[in-house]
Amino acid sequence: MKFNRILILQTAFLGDVVLTTPLFRAVKRLYPEAHLTLLTTPAAKPLVEEDPHLDEIITFDKKGGEGMTSIISRVREGRHDLIISPHRSHRTSIIAMLSGASVRVGYREAGFSFAYNRRVQRPMELHEVDRILALLKPLGVAVEDSDRTLYAGYTWEERELVDGLLKEAGFAPGEKILGLAPGSVWATKRWRAEGFAEVARELKNRGYRIVIIGGPDDLAAAGAVEDLIGGEVLNATGKTPLKALAAWLDSFALFVTNDSSPLHIAAARGVPTVAVFGATVKALGFYPFHERSRLVEHDLPCRPCGLHGGDDCPEGHFDCMGLVTADDVLRALQELEGAA
Repeated sequence: MKFNRILILQTAFLGDVVLTTPLFRAVKRLYPEAHLTLLTTPAAKPLVEEDPHLDEIITFDKKGGEGMTSIISRVREGRHDLIISPHRSHRTSIIAMLSGASVRVGYREAGFSFAYNRRVQRPMELHEVDRILALLKPLGVAVEDSDRTLYAGYTWEERELVDGLLKEAGFAPGEKILGLAPGSVWATKRWRAEGFAEVARELKNRGYRIVIIGGPDDLAAAGAVEDLIGGEVLNATGKTPLKALAAWLDSFALFVTNDSSPLHIAAARGVPTVAVFGATVKALGFYPFHERSRLVEHDLPCRPCGLHGGDDCPEGHFDCMGLVTADDVLRALQELEGAA
């Protein structure tokens, strides 16, 4: 079946948008002449606006007050004949149903799934990337291994901005850098500041320079780690726009992060990464999506305590993060160094 105008709906978290980028690649390979549009949030747009597989990006400021009537009107103006929705919210289903598209593909588990006239069971045993690519099955097309590639891009402006901050902080070209991302939207996804700092101090002794990254909401977590490291660290948290995150990651020889969006951007850039998981588990499908990565966690009967984590440990002990030691992470980093 031929499609001329295709719309993908993904207005979830930043990491979810990055995990959707293989779908852009696959759709453009399968329908190279079609005009491919992404509907996403203003916050996520910088992560994908350089993606060569997208012809257009429209944003829906769902937290900023834009109403459903407005966004549905804008979607209908696009005259799309195919909609694919990895996002499972009721609101997204309503947008799809009223879009005017003749073919609408979504998950059976989506809210108001009747909005989709081609539905697929979400394969929970797979990584989220492959769950999203499974949305192509109702179209009778096959996914190729080359489609399973994440994307996060930037321009020379972001590269120059990052290089300028590194130079200003006294970093010399070619120095080995350990990147740390201690933040997360959810408190139960944040490893202890003491753990990040102990890892950083040990890597400093091995000749690494240290950079802490994150967004404005991560300032407290990053500041706590910086204070514990004690000097000779560049805390770049909140100093650059989101689009520069990929440029920061390209600067790192090694990277340690929680289960948050930098994890998936690091996978897109192929950065050797150690991810610390607490409230969430690998079985949820959002683990690192590249070979040069390690996941550090402790098995507990209370894990996972939710799909996204939470503000407090439901059991009151927070052992999922408390039991993860710096030695655990250092061993994982050493494995990555040995595989380089």
